[in-house]
Amino acid sequence: MDNHSEKSRKPLRTYFLEGLMIFVAVTLGFLAESLRENLSSREREAEYIKNLITQLEQDTLRLTEAIFENERKMRGLDSLLALPLSEINISRTRYLLYKYSQMHVTFYSAFISNDATMLQLKSSGGFLYIKRSGIADSIAYYDQVVRGLYAAEVPYAKAIYGATDALTEILNFRALGDTLYFNDGAYTGMEPPLVSNDHEKLEILFNKIWLSRGSTENYVNKLRQWYPYTLRLIKLLKSEYGDDSA
Repeated sequence: MDNHSEKSRKPLRTYFLEGLMIFVAVTLGFLAESLRENLSSREREAEYIKNLITQLEQDTLRLTEAIFENERKMRGLDSLLALPLSEINISRTRYLLYKYSQMHVTFYSAFISNDATMLQLKSSGGFLYIKRSGIADSIAYYDQVVRGLYAAEVPYAKAIYGATDALTEILNFRALGDTLYFNDGAYTGMEPPLVSNDHEKLEILFNKIWLSRGSTENYVNKLRQWYPYTLRLIKLLKSEYGDDSA
């Protein structure tokens, strides 16, 4: 046997130690990479939640505003519907018809969500970073709520357009800019003209205003219904993530 070959042959223990060192190095590298990925995932999750809370808080303000403005619209439409059609040729009644119609019939206030973060969650796989139990489902459900509110806006808007179209057949909108009738927005006392004082057209107008009033109430009820869920979701996210979302 070649003595040189015998001397150069490594002991079995040496091979074992070298293999163990390689295994440990690879394992540590894998663990370090996993830790980096986990930290990155947690950072992304915290960032998404922080931005989403900001979005939800803005949504509560927009919901409050839309509810308040449409409640005011309903009160104005109630005043309009209370006008006696038999007195439409009386100056005061004619003025109030113009006033309430201009302020409330064509008025439109719809809720629009600040959905920038929600779009990111849906389009870039952001929901995969939401690891805590039930949170992703609660966020996804809120998105469905917003879609539902947008759907509820459709009949509300349609009724406003219908009443506005009927209004154009009765009121002479040019009179609103005529200082003979309205001077800097103030009523002069001069009876404003109508395009038509046909009783049938007036009845159609008031029917459409009545429908618009009902559609507005339905829309407001939808907004009121889901407003508390927005507050609960904000509370849940802050409770679950605490300082991570601050």
